[in-house]
Amino acid sequence: MKTSPEPSNWTSEFSLLAKFGILVGVGSVVYSAAQAVVAVSQGSSRAAVTAIGLTVCFLGFLGAASVTVLASAKRHADWSSAGTTVRVNPAIAWCYGVALLGGVVGSFCYLWFISRGLAELPFATPGNERVSRYLMISLLILSVTGLIALLRTREPGYLRIGVDGIEHADMFRTRSARWEDVVEVTDKANKRARNPIVFVVKDAKPVVVPNADRYGDSGAALYWMTRHYWQHPENRDELADGRAFNRLRREQFDPC
Repeated sequence: MKTSPEPSNWTSEFSLLAKFGILVGVGSVVYSAAQAVVAVSQGSSRAAVTAIGLTVCFLGFLGAASVTVLASAKRHADWSSAGTTVRVNPAIAWCYGVALLGGVVGSFCYLWFISRGLAELPFATPGNERVSRYLMISLLILSVTGLIALLRTREPGYLRIGVDGIEHADMFRTRSARWEDVVEVTDKANKRARNPIVFVVKDAKPVVVPNADRYGDSGAALYWMTRHYWQHPENRDELADGRAFNRLRREQFDPC
């Protein structure tokens, strides 16, 4: 089995922003966990519940990031008459679910208890009460919104490549485009999405698939596959009968 070359704009390196985010996440986990230990040792059940919820939240997000980058999504791909579908590792959905649930518990408890005068809470240090309150309100809104979206979709994302067009879904929305409206398939996104497949659509916003190297454990072969079927409409029937699926597994798509 050959290994497909990576598109020119893909990379295995982390951006500075990603590294900073990981450091912030690790620091948040350590701080929240330490606050939970202190709360338990002092017998403060309300502070402990708040701190444990926040710890679970930050751990879940770190877990999702780790699975996205490190864990294989092998076997999470299939085909049908609708086309060939590759999915993100479903473990990411579980990590997001745990994180969002922890975020709901931690932020809600913080806001509930702080409104009743309890100051011995994580992140409730003198001088930053207003900032902490706004951060927790934002976390609560994001967590509730994300949890509802995840319960609705029940998966973190997929890309379906069909005879008539493509469809990409994440936790929050689904976008599709017909092949005749796709004017370019590229590996460069305006918003610096990591290792993307970008479908430039006529008279519409591009459909951006970030972290496309992690879909179905396909790596760069998925990118060359999408370009192949964009450029060769005469071969698109392979997408609905399993031939494209097998070619993807064997990485039988030449860079084009």
